[in-house]
Amino acid sequence: MRKLFLILSLTIYHSVFAQKMPSDYFEEASKHFENDDYDQALAGYQYIVDHCRKSELYPKAYYNIGFIYYTQRAFEKAEPIFKAILESNFNEKENSGGGVMEDPYTNYKHRASEFLSAIYYDKKMYDVALEYFTLSDTVYPYLHFCGNEYALNDIHTALRYADIYQKLNQPDKAIEALLPTVFITLADNSKVIGELKILLSNKQNLKKELELSLSKIYSKKIIEDDSSFTNFYFKFLGAEIAVPYSYEDDSSKSDKEKAIKEIKQTDFYKMISKL
Repeated sequence: MRKLFLILSLTIYHSVFAQKMPSDYFEEASKHFENDDYDQALAGYQYIVDHCRKSELYPKAYYNIGFIYYTQRAFEKAEPIFKAILESNFNEKENSGGGVMEDPYTNYKHRASEFLSAIYYDKKMYDVALEYFTLSDTVYPYLHFCGNEYALNDIHTALRYADIYQKLNQPDKAIEALLPTVFITLADNSKVIGELKILLSNKQNLKKELELSLSKIYSKKIIEDDSSFTNFYFKFLGAEIAVPYSYEDDSSKSDKEKAIKEIKQTDFYKMISKL
């Protein structure tokens, strides 16, 4: 499961030498963190940052210091660390060192952007919070290899955007951010449907507008790396929404009708119909 707040760990190989290695400091610091002994954890990670700059553990130690300061709500100390990470050459796809249920990659800059967004959100500086969250979504996107985790991230991202936009008194932007995730099936999107129900409660003729949008489903060629494929979409309330049930030929009336019929069985359509 995706965790936003993740302390990066290390698979330890104990040295045969008596000399204390950076990995020893890292392991000790991580154990202190697990025991909520943050001061000792900070001391261990800080030793690596101060004395082992060329160590492969430097990025993880540096990130973990920022994470601990954030955990302690010492935002004035965490903020410059996360900003420095954005300017660094840290590898987003470095092995995080976690177990099979943890994220496989460090996602340093993605997470740093999200932390900075959360810090400014806490300060009620919602415009800056939006700026950093957008960075985490576009410039430093979340990296994983599992479709389920990407689905979870898509829902997390949509809900976070919607929250910030509402703080900025931009409910239409919040709606537009949520709509592309209404047909996600690889993860629970019930919070998205519930939030949209609240945001759309005062709008009129939504069912009629949705059905008109569905009648105008269109195709789009998507190019990724060296391959290409066709996806199908419709636009509703300013958002482009991917059709969850594809069909071979967008000119085939029967296949399009089948897709629309299946969409009408979704929680999203049923929610719109009741408004």
